[in-house]
Amino acid sequence: MRQGAVPPAAGATPAGTRARVPLWLKVLLSTALLFVIVWFVVVPQFAGVEAALASLESVSLPLVLLAAALQLSSLLSFSALTAAVLGPVRPGYFTLLRIDLADLGVNHVVPGGGATAAAVRFRLLVRAGVRSGAALTTATIETTGSNLVLGIVFAGGILLSITTLVVTGTYIVAGTVVLVLLVGTGAGVWFLTRRTELVVRGSRRVAARVPLVSEDRVEVFVRSVAAQVLELVTDRRRMSAALGLAGANWLLDAASLGVLLAAFGHPLAIGPLLAVYGLGGLLALLPLTPGGLGIVEGVLVPALVAVGTPHATALLAVVGWRVLEFWLPIPLGLAAYVSLRLGVLRRRPAAP
Repeated sequence: MRQGAVPPAAGATPAGTRARVPLWLKVLLSTALLFVIVWFVVVPQFAGVEAALASLESVSLPLVLLAAALQLSSLLSFSALTAAVLGPVRPGYFTLLRIDLADLGVNHVVPGGGATAAAVRFRLLVRAGVRSGAALTTATIETTGSNLVLGIVFAGGILLSITTLVVTGTYIVAGTVVLVLLVGTGAGVWFLTRRTELVVRGSRRVAARVPLVSEDRVEVFVRSVAAQVLELVTDRRRMSAALGLAGANWLLDAASLGVLLAAFGHPLAIGPLLAVYGLGGLLALLPLTPGGLGIVEGVLVPALVAVGTPHATALLAVVGWRVLEFWLPIPLGLAAYVSLRLGVLRRRPAAP
């Protein structure tokens, strides 16, 4: 799961001129919040862990390897989505893959990971030769579109399991978020492409009331997003590829979780799997802990138990899946960043 955020560079005055929350305070608050979540949400899920560990003896190693392959394929799909949104004038795919891995690694270790990782990714894209405006608009379009597809995956899971799923308040909240996301994205695309001048005037009026934000930069950003969205939606082949890759990113990730459930002896039907996975993915978007650490585990285990998965199986499958989905990208991201610094970023000056 990927926490998306747009780099905080759209029209803002350079960071040195505005008040900032001290880093030590961010770390302290994030650590305290993470401790509370782990202690009250995650730790209770480990009741009866002895029985869960005993079931490790019957795990299917080929299925575990398949789950790892699906997870890596999900990462490859996201970078292919980045390439599709950027268009033909872009860095090579291997460079984009390493930038996305570095972004994901930062996302999983830094407090407020989504925004921090987005800023890192923005700088790496610019250093790799992408114009700053294109990097910013690509991040906006890719994050919005990817989250929209996640909402569709969740909605599809709900529809496929409507007769068996026990709908709780958490599902209702997630469904409301999906509805707002769908309506908001549809309205945003329509206004950006059909009423661009109206959106520009409204954005300038809002920017005029926000301290340290340049009206001209906001206008340039809005026009750039509108142009790139229009270019994308009018190119059916490119649009289809982007939607397909965004779907592949989420579905391969969900398939990795499903295969691990099967590896521990309890396969789950596709409807409940997508509903539970989508619920965890939507909650992971909350910028409370890096990569939804603690939140995802605390939600997925009881959600899987609620659809009939034994607690021991749910616990082992979620922990194994998070090892692949959350922890594995951290060393991969570090290696990717070092590779970029010693390779393409060392040879290429920053784009103006």
